[in-house]
Amino acid sequence: MNEGLTFSSHAAVISAFGRDFARTGRVPVEFHRYLIDAQDLRNQGDYDIDSAITEAEANQLIAQAEQFLELAERLLGDFPDSR
Repeated sequence: MNEGLTFSSHAAVISAFGRDFARTGRVPVEFHRYLIDAQDLRNQGDYDIDSAITEAEANQLIAQAEQFLELAERLLGDFPDSR
């Protein structure tokens, strides 16, 4: 699935993921939403001084990241264990 794509921002990666993978059905659409939501929370945590990420939000992002890794392993094969 090496597409040879390069990007200069997180927003560009997320946009291309939606266009090239989610919209085409190569991956389930909810994974694009996971990326959008994670980036929104990252921006909130980095730049919004009056806001905090809740433990529930963090746990949800972790669960979504685990689903993302499982999808990647199914599509690309097993990753070497880095532990």
